[in-house]
Amino acid sequence: MKKVLFATTALVASAGIASAEVAFKGSAEMGIFGGDRHGNDDAQFHNDFTLSVDGSSETDNGLTFGFHIEFEEDNGAGEINGGYTGDNERVFISGNFGTLTLGEIDGAFDKVLQETALAAGSIQDDETEHDGFNGNSGLDGSEDNQILRYDYSFDALSFALSLEQDDNGDGSDDIYGVGVKYEADFSGTQVTFALGYQSNSVNDLVGVSVDAELANGFAVAVNYSDLDGYNGNDSHYGIGIGYTMDAWAFGINYGEFDKETGDDISGYGLAVNYDLGGGASVQFGYGDDDNDQDSYSLGLAMSF
Repeated sequence: MKKVLFATTALVASAGIASAEVAFKGSAEMGIFGGDRHGNDDAQFHNDFTLSVDGSSETDNGLTFGFHIEFEEDNGAGEINGGYTGDNERVFISGNFGTLTLGEIDGAFDKVLQETALAAGSIQDDETEHDGFNGNSGLDGSEDNQILRYDYSFDALSFALSLEQDDNGDGSDDIYGVGVKYEADFSGTQVTFALGYQSNSVNDLVGVSVDAELANGFAVAVNYSDLDGYNGNDSHYGIGIGYTMDAWAFGINYGEFDKETGDDISGYGLAVNYDLGGGASVQFGYGDDDNDQDSYSLGLAMSF
């Protein structure tokens, strides 16, 4: 199957103004899913459609600016066709000074830290939906979900700063974040070290991660976060392993939350993909945790 990318280029008829480009990309999924997490062990149909729109242009002095937005329809358990939503919208400006982005994006804490879901995915994200998984989002989205982030990279070193304002505008619970990441090569093995910090008026979060891309198709990642009581959690740790071989990709991860009170919560996730070529792949996912909430899915993921 031939992969198709629809893009349009609009030339601005004004002297000294650079050309602008708007590009459209799409993805779709079809398959089945089930498990206790969805409230029904019986397999149910799933389909998902996403249209991504990216626009960019350039100023006279070489600054790049643009936007991104995703329009999505996700049809699963208890959902009816036709419910489209806009998501992950953002605008940015970039130059030699770095990149400044504003919108529904990751804060600096999440931006630098590596998640433990590697190599493969699933149409219902079962490998990341178990209660032992931590996506490193930290405090992101707990206020107005508009995040301003500054990114800058210099050779192997990169860092990020972010701010999410209090949702009622008084500034008492503004969320500040900072992250640093360093990439190193050890005889063909790419290793990345990351450190993140995030704070509001109540919590101070600190996270670290290390991930490695090995020459034999394996990848491994570990992360640890001191969560300072956020959502009742003292800390979290996770580990993930990924492997790719020809058209096959495998990923497995395990994570555990150390709770302030009560029992700790752990879980694991598994994903297996087979690449059919042309932007299509078969995906299987499974997740389970201490709350006896398992889930599974099997289907076809497509990108255009």
